[in-house]
Amino acid sequence: MKKCSGIKRPHSALRIATLVAASIALLGSCVSSPSASDTPPAWALKTPPADSTFTYFVGSASVKSGDTATALEDATANLVAGIMNYLGVKVTVETNATAKASLDSYQADIVQSVRSESGGRLSGFSIKERYQLKEKSGAVTQFILAAYKTADLEKEKARIAALFREREDAVAKPEAAGDAAVSAGRWFDAVKSYVEAAVAASGSDIDNADVKMERTINKARAVLAKLRFVRVDSPTAAALGKAYPKPFQARLVYGEGDAAPGIPGAEVAMIYQTRNAAGRILTRTERGLTDARGVVSFSPPPPDFVGKASFSYRLNFDSLRDLMDRIPLKYDAYVQALADDMGRRILNFDYTITSAAKDIATGVVVIDLLDDGKPASTVIAQSGLFETLAKEKFKAGLAPIDPAVLASGDDARILTLAKRDYGSALGRIIYGSAKVESAVKDGSMWQASARMSVKCVDLATGIILYATEKTAIAVASDEAGARRAALQQVARDTIAKDLMVNLP
Repeated sequence: MKKCSGIKRPHSALRIATLVAASIALLGSCVSSPSASDTPPAWALKTPPADSTFTYFVGSASVKSGDTATALEDATANLVAGIMNYLGVKVTVETNATAKASLDSYQADIVQSVRSESGGRLSGFSIKERYQLKEKSGAVTQFILAAYKTADLEKEKARIAALFREREDAVAKPEAAGDAAVSAGRWFDAVKSYVEAAVAASGSDIDNADVKMERTINKARAVLAKLRFVRVDSPTAAALGKAYPKPFQARLVYGEGDAAPGIPGAEVAMIYQTRNAAGRILTRTERGLTDARGVVSFSPPPPDFVGKASFSYRLNFDSLRDLMDRIPLKYDAYVQALADDMGRRILNFDYTITSAAKDIATGVVVIDLLDDGKPASTVIAQSGLFETLAKEKFKAGLAPIDPAVLASGDDARILTLAKRDYGSALGRIIYGSAKVESAVKDGSMWQASARMSVKCVDLATGIILYATEKTAIAVASDEAGARRAALQQVARDTIAKDLMVNLP
């Protein structure tokens, strides 16, 4: 075969289609008629048919400039293209790395075998003859005859076909696994398999990849549409600091009605609320699995705040979401629709966390301290704390104790006096002290900072149920007003609110 001036030199042995087409065209129109004394051998003009042992390949190329090295390189590329065409290999930029690396190595062995005329690099492959035709115009044509043992060639064809079939299998196998899971009633597993197939198809060069991607996404959505949680049982209230009276229970089912079949072994996220050190309500998540009946049951840690709360079960598709991130942006509509369907597989429980503190007879005694730490004659902090507790309907009353004892901070002595004076009437006593730590003038206004320490002790057991120390800042037009406002602020708002959500 010859290479006409209108045909570009191939850049790689992988350009199979171009080389084969060019070779046919060249034989028909570009080869100059050889002289009687320089006629190419028969194998150069027509590839020998396979015999009982070998399959034959001919590579050829013509260079108008007469560059022999270029003609040989192009003939080698044409030979490789012929072998690749026989193997039925289709290579694109998306061919998986394993297949491409293996194919590159295989082609390199062919090229080296041609250059060295050695048959040792590839089992059963050898170069039988070369022929060079020089024309009167100066053009040169190279011909190469290669013989490949048919048994070895077929083994290589099967090996390479298996490598390239992996991309098809990457879609077909998980899709088939999804279909099998649906038939077996393993619907959660089916969703995972369908998503894996869709991801594989979305980045593939296989035939009808778009169709397969859409089909497997829709299969996943169809299964998801019938997955839902059914409420089994749950507490409507919980006590601060105590174990939940019963767990939150739900059943994951497939289909309509509460009697629909349950789904065992499904991954579930269990989401509950808790309070951090700064007092903010945060969510925590733990992982669980549905049992043989499709039931999931969980009790969060004892609650650490008071008020409205929620608990949720959600199907856990986190691993699939990571996979879905690999799907190209052009399929974003499908990805978003699937993500929305996943997000709706959730069940919420609302309940209330209460504290028994409101119903227990409690005494309150707090003293204001002077700058030198001695008891003051005022009761500003006590009034502020008592005002808030009464407003929140705590069963509270004032329970005076010697101010000097309170100022000492001697918990054992305070408990002894409280038991003696109030043990028969009260269950608890809240005691503490408050002090203005600083008061400074800022422009035309005064700013004061107050610190308050409070404890609550159970009179029957002597156990300290609650202890805290908080500060607050207030501003007023004069120093006395700022000091008073700071004491009120730390007692009425800061301490009182913290006590109500933490006192068991």
